[in-house]
Amino acid sequence: MIRATSLLILLCTLATLALPISSVADDPFVPAGATRIDIKIGEARGFLFKPTAGSVDSAAPWVWYAPTLLGGPMPKGLYPNASTHWLFTKLLKQGIWIAGVDVGESYGSPAGRSVYTQFYKTVSSRYHLSRKPCFLAQSRGGLMSFGWAEEHPRDVRCIAAIYPVLNLASWPPQGSPLAGEAAKAYGYSSVSEFQKQSIQLSPLSHVGPLVKAKIPVFILHGDSDRVVPAKENSQPFVTTYTGLGGAAELIMVPGKGHEEVDEYLKSGRLAEFLLHQLVNATPQ
Repeated sequence: MIRATSLLILLCTLATLALPISSVADDPFVPAGATRIDIKIGEARGFLFKPTAGSVDSAAPWVWYAPTLLGGPMPKGLYPNASTHWLFTKLLKQGIWIAGVDVGESYGSPAGRSVYTQFYKTVSSRYHLSRKPCFLAQSRGGLMSFGWAEEHPRDVRCIAAIYPVLNLASWPPQGSPLAGEAAKAYGYSSVSEFQKQSIQLSPLSHVGPLVKAKIPVFILHGDSDRVVPAKENSQPFVTTYTGLGGAAELIMVPGKGHEEVDEYLKSGRLAEFLLHQLVNATPQ
């Protein structure tokens, strides 16, 4: 009897050790109501949060979060993080998957967008997700999300954003080391030459394909944002977008800057926008 009990304990221990990271209940990276699937796209690391309930077998709706910065083994302070759990949990309860891929600090460059394309093809086919996700872009994630969407407008359902970077002339700051990184990411050896082309390289200058594809856009931006000023990013984007006949809404959040606070990350309007677009969407 003692031997049988010991054997049972050993088997249970081995089974626990064999569980994937997605089954670890106290993983701080994973919001409630999800299991985690880790993905490799070449050297890039990605993730999927699969809803534990209510998910359909094919063409499942999903939200593509950016920026995804997975870094080391501990997700604290990386992206996404605990600040997004409230919103992610609401989406997961409705059977909506969450996904992202870490392309590093690529600043929306062609190389980063190429990895995005491979990630999109992989997760949509391997996991039977919808061919039209909704983007959720936060801060510099706007460069990747809007940039990729403008190249692939037929493969996007909607775009939601929180203080997104949409103008490379606005961010990264001129004269900072980040400006040199951005120039290198776009293949420029000269920062000054890159900055001359920065507006043309920005999502702000390529809204036409999204308007033509009738992609709805929803943006939250603080009126006290000094890091990514709304007047240089979200406001001109929405003005141009609606001027061309597109559907875009910008909500200015009073007194808030470039920060992770409830006014952005627990916004009922943001959740409603994504749920409306994805739950009511015809599977693609």
